[in-house]
Amino acid sequence: MGQRCGDTGMAGKEKIVIDASVVTKWFSEEENTEKALEYKERHVKGDIELTAPALLLYEVTNALNYKPDFKEEDVKDSINALIDLSLSIKLPTKEVMEKTVFTARKYNISIYDALYIALAEILNIILITADEKLIEKVGKHPLVLRL
Repeated sequence: MGQRCGDTGMAGKEKIVIDASVVTKWFSEEENTEKALEYKERHVKGDIELTAPALLLYEVTNALNYKPDFKEEDVKDSINALIDLSLSIKLPTKEVMEKTVFTARKYNISIYDALYIALAEILNIILITADEKLIEKVGKHPLVLRL
């Protein structure tokens, strides 16, 4: 799974930031869905702690809402299941937002994408993403790993 050790909390668990490109795969069969589900399973078992900014909930809801095979109830059920997973959801802080703006400008990426990287940098843990365009833009960023 994680090719680098992340920050470990009091429980000694590895922490990993995940973005919407990974979480969306938990609810919709896509390329690398199996790999994405491995992270979810490890979180559920308590082996790792998955963390993300609150934006994740909105982005995943939006992505699922645009899936043609998802009815309104499917989207609602999926988001309820996501909330029930008790991911470590981080609210915005001044530090995170300032780092996000810096990161967005540095890599010429959206504030939305930069937020995940900024959170990973502040927490000094890896970010797992399936967003190939983001990976391309940030180059060999030491904390950004492909799913």
